[in-house]
Amino acid sequence: MEHYFFDLHFGGEQVVDEDGVDHFDVGSAVYYGQRIADKIGRDSDYRSLTVHVRTFDGPVLAIVAASAGRGYEQLALIGR
Repeated sequence: MEHYFFDLHFGGEQVVDEDGVDHFDVGSAVYYGQRIADKIGRDSDYRSLTVHVRTFDGPVLAIVAASAGRGYEQLALIGR
């Protein structure tokens, strides 16, 4: 298992993950990053959110944004 970190970037702000999470491979780490982006991206204040997936001493492996479906979900809720 490898240890991955998930840094949050939104607007001009950055929150660095200092704890990280163990995953079996890069694919599962990126999927986890996508889940984070989707969950936080529900809030209209965080539409610009991206999650940067990285290892401790390595480069950024992936940059993940909230799924397009989250934007449609927000519009549906506003339209009610």
